[in-house]
Amino acid sequence: MSRSRRTGGDILALNAGSSSMKFAVFAVAGSQLSCSVSGQLEGIGTAPRLTVRSSGDDVSEAVLDCNSSADALRVVLSGLHRLGVDVASLKGVGHRIVHGGARYRSPIAVGQAGLAELDQLSSLAPLHNGSGVDAIRAMLHAAPAVPQIACFDTAFHGTQPDVETRLPLPRWLRDEGYRRYGFHGLNYEHVVAELSRISQTGLPSRLLVFHLGNGCSLCAVKNGKSVATTMGYSTLDGLVMGTRCGSLDPGVLIALLRDNKMSVNALEDLLYRQSGLLGLSGVTSDMRTLLADAANPASAEAVEHFCYWAARHASSALAAMGGLDAVVFTGGIGANAPAVRHGIVAHLSWLGLTVDEAANSRNAALISPEGAEHPIWTIQANEELRIASHVLAAVESGPVCHG
Repeated sequence: MSRSRRTGGDILALNAGSSSMKFAVFAVAGSQLSCSVSGQLEGIGTAPRLTVRSSGDDVSEAVLDCNSSADALRVVLSGLHRLGVDVASLKGVGHRIVHGGARYRSPIAVGQAGLAELDQLSSLAPLHNGSGVDAIRAMLHAAPAVPQIACFDTAFHGTQPDVETRLPLPRWLRDEGYRRYGFHGLNYEHVVAELSRISQTGLPSRLLVFHLGNGCSLCAVKNGKSVATTMGYSTLDGLVMGTRCGSLDPGVLIALLRDNKMSVNALEDLLYRQSGLLGLSGVTSDMRTLLADAANPASAEAVEHFCYWAARHASSALAAMGGLDAVVFTGGIGANAPAVRHGIVAHLSWLGLTVDEAANSRNAALISPEGAEHPIWTIQANEELRIASHVLAAVESGPVCHG
């Protein structure tokens, strides 16, 4: 990677997962943010590889000795340093934290003392939260004077009514935190902001958003606020995903534990890592590969199952907002797979939904026919931009207190 000079005051957005870390650096001009560097470190703990995008160029390199979030951050910061990004002069760093529980419904500044509170939430998302909190801990060590802002993926869904979040279990379990939360909130926030910007008629009152990627969910957004979503207590519920099962009869889980003598760890591995598109096809969790392998009946069945059940869940979400005004597809599959959008919309044709095939095939921003009663949009996911927006708002509002 070649070195280029940058001025201070940039914002760094980090999205740390169990096996990857996405990052983006945003230059600040007034209230405007522009991405100058982005990339990701994949394969943490297995075959780590760092990819950095800067000035239109992608540079990828293998990485040695990267087995944790702290290691990943060290690698990412080293790569940014070679591009002239001075960590100590950053305006702030934003972190995606998957689960904020019922308490956190907006971003917070985090210091050493506040880490303990975030650690307590790890039990709600044991496969996700730890990586994000570890990244905050490592950044506090690397740049102790730079504000660290935690942005919660659950926060956008804090507007849902109690009837949506309540599970039909004894009340004492709800008191212990067993309820529906919802996820992918940072990208749903981005979709609402972006559609408000690009739509000539403003934000639709009743908006159905499909977030389709390796993880999938949909959200019913009424007047800009979440009123229902498919993910619930965990990131397993709802739509079929790459390797996650989505909605499943709880009786199946009881049978697997009782009749198949499956351990809890084995069951967790089955539901999170061996199911979904991978389990259905027996081939891969990658939608691109499945679409290219459509002549294989197992691949075709997996894609059809994915589209059918996405439409089934969408039909349920319409009841939560009393109808439909517009649809958005987002995420790696949602914004980039015309065949999947076509398949889902075909199952919803009874609503009057249809796509303009030419616009759909080129992943246009508006893929419904001109003058359609229910416009259908595609919007690229951008959680990092939303994180950076939250950081900018936090640091511009006054001194950031470190808890």
